[in-house]
Amino acid sequence: MNPAYIDIGEFIKPHGILGELLFNLHNPLSKVMDSESEFFIKENGVYKKLEIEKIRRTNKGYLIKLKGVDSIESAEKFKRTFVYIDKTDIKLDKDEFLISDLIGLNCYNEKKNNIGTVSAIYSGETDVMEIKSNAAVYLIPMTAENIETIDIKSSKISVKNENNYRI
Repeated sequence: MNPAYIDIGEFIKPHGILGELLFNLHNPLSKVMDSESEFFIKENGVYKKLEIEKIRRTNKGYLIKLKGVDSIESAEKFKRTFVYIDKTDIKLDKDEFLISDLIGLNCYNEKKNNIGTVSAIYSGETDVMEIKSNAAVYLIPMTAENIETIDIKSSKISVKNENNYRI
């Protein structure tokens, strides 16, 4: 089975003269930087494994030193490059989902009517799910009061109170 890769962050720019790169993790609460996960970049449509010498946390993100990248000039080619991991390396708790798995799911109300598909998730203290259809747009807070079930395998989300969040 081919791995499914997921984008976890981006090299922002070189840092210092020894080739370190400033890395911004999309989800600062993620523990992926402390894991045994392998990291990849995409070059010409092919995922290439990164060989990492060192990772250290800073107040601006992470500084990553790649093997063979020993100067600011050699680090420059990684500027604005996304970093990926194999999706199976992500360990989710019960009732945790990847945003990429939610986008495109069909949403149904309590009457079992399809009200649209998930078009975006807006992260915040309470994440908000945007559901779009030809008839309406909903911005539904992802709380137990509004989300009944999420079933990734069936591509289905059951929501409640959708009319309170119709825009």
